[in-house]
Amino acid sequence: MEFFKAVNVSKQFQHHVALDRVSISLPKQSIYGLLGPNGAGKTTFIRIINQITAPDSGELFFEGEKLRPRHITRIGYLPEERGLYKKMKVGEQAIYLAQLKGIPRHEAIKKLKHWFEKFDILNWWDKKVEELSKGMAQKVQFIVTILHKPDLLIFDEPFSGFDPINVNLLKDEILTLRKNGSTVIFSTHNMASVEELCDHIALIDNAKKILEGNVKEIKNTYRTNTYRYVVRNMSDHPQTILPNGIQLLESTQDENLTTLILQLQHNDKPN
Repeated sequence: MEFFKAVNVSKQFQHHVALDRVSISLPKQSIYGLLGPNGAGKTTFIRIINQITAPDSGELFFEGEKLRPRHITRIGYLPEERGLYKKMKVGEQAIYLAQLKGIPRHEAIKKLKHWFEKFDILNWWDKKVEELSKGMAQKVQFIVTILHKPDLLIFDEPFSGFDPINVNLLKDEILTLRKNGSTVIFSTHNMASVEELCDHIALIDNAKKILEGNVKEIKNTYRTNTYRYVVRNMSDHPQTILPNGIQLLESTQDENLTTLILQLQHNDKPN
């Protein structure tokens, strides 16, 4: 069943075209990846879905109805730019944000303490936000985003700043949310996360949708003769050391490890 649809959505800021007639279709209870480099238009698109920014043209539909302000209560949004009030106590701020979503205070406290314990941050309940590490603060915002059980969840680069253990924790929770009925939009520039989590993807680049479809089908179509390598302490840019016949599809850096996605332009495996 089609849960959310955008049709020919465009947005321009002065002389900069942020989105150019972008259309997507989300199946219900799926994880949908918005993939593309920084500046491609992903965040603008997400802000339009959240009704923070209005499109110049195009239409958006939520369960068959035109997207309206009343639908915002059914959406949970974790933006890339995190923001908490640093001088407030962690628990009080989480309660305040939960109440903004319509959850009564006593119910919010019960639910929040359950999630704080699950994410191993309950001991920080009475601390000030400014005492939290970046990862802890992001856990708080993730919890507040999902607490009111929205039908549509939107995560913009949710793993930014997390160590591998907490990345896996969030991935497991996102998969559980999908299993329990949520539809998820997951925005990232990291193809590895998309392949691991998403059922469907759209690739956006230079304000345009380049492709859209089922992840497995797209991989079969575009990833023939593709290999993944992890290199330690790489000093040179990978593109400068690759021989002819091997194309660099993606390069990601995590401390001293560089992950390369390479595609052969012929049928021989790399040495």
